[in-house]
Amino acid sequence: MSELVIRPEGVEYEGKSYSIVDGLSMPTPERRWFEQYRGAPLAAVNTTISVWENAAETLALLGKWRQVLAANSDIVAQATSVQEIEAIRQSGRTALVFGFQNTAPVEHNLDLFAMFRSMGVCIMQLTYNLQNYIGCGYWEEKDTGISSRFGRKALQEMNRVGILIDLSHCGERTTLEAIETSAQPVAITHANPRDFVGKGVYGSGRQKTTEAIKALAARRGVIGLSPNRNMTQYGAATTLEQFGDMVAWTADLIGVDAIGLGSDYCPGHTGAVRTWWRYARWSRESAPAEQMTMAPHEGWSDWVKTPAGLHNIIPELARRGFHPNEIAQMMSGNWMRLFSETFTARPDISA
Repeated sequence: MSELVIRPEGVEYEGKSYSIVDGLSMPTPERRWFEQYRGAPLAAVNTTISVWENAAETLALLGKWRQVLAANSDIVAQATSVQEIEAIRQSGRTALVFGFQNTAPVEHNLDLFAMFRSMGVCIMQLTYNLQNYIGCGYWEEKDTGISSRFGRKALQEMNRVGILIDLSHCGERTTLEAIETSAQPVAITHANPRDFVGKGVYGSGRQKTTEAIKALAARRGVIGLSPNRNMTQYGAATTLEQFGDMVAWTADLIGVDAIGLGSDYCPGHTGAVRTWWRYARWSRESAPAEQMTMAPHEGWSDWVKTPAGLHNIIPELARRGFHPNEIAQMMSGNWMRLFSETFTARPDISA
């Protein structure tokens, strides 16, 4: 039986070399998590910097992350293009692409999109669970879609300055309208197909409908399928084979050109911080006790306890008969293609 060969710049399996891109992770800025990235090894990670922070708070976080990356430059480095990602990968390190999981840091100011992009923020999720100036998160009872004023202008500006639009926590109408409105392909960096996973798991409401996934693929977008225990069919008991079932099901639905990985690995954060993510600072609600016990982010399935286990997906897909080139696309190629199409500034783009 063939074995995976782990090299600093990637993985080799049955004579084929693979790189791995993680569509989303949200760790605290610490070396121990970067070392886990190297265990895969990951070529690149979309790294969440901000969720509900305002502009000033986000600037402070960006400064902190830059200091941490400088102190750990032997294993990680910031990237803002596919060329930089490839150069960092070839050097035996992991490229971190800065992203937001909300547009709260722009504070209803279109000019801040360009400012944050100039600081290396290449990916922004439109909403985090709740409604904002742009659109609706999936927790809202009524999804009113992309706002006709600020929302449409925000998408246009993100397209213009080279920020990839992420729809992972958006409601259904907001998701569909953003796919249609954006002049560039968009992403669902970390979610799974609702029709496969079913409704009996924590976080099932955030899974994407077949309609949304098909629309995303039709516009050359990418969905990052997630092994996060809160979004898989059997939680932490989900086996590698069962995760492979979901990949195969999705490939049958939309083909391999729109499939990537998105671990949604968020280690190092306290329960209070996780509550804040979900309910925002202005809310007087607190997370129910069952949520706080049901939704841990550490300690997943045996085959993917950390992102270092993502390479295990390669032989599973090969066992199912996927061609090596198809596996390479799903492990990294589709993300890299999408990054190359969206991280480029377009001064003359129209809505």
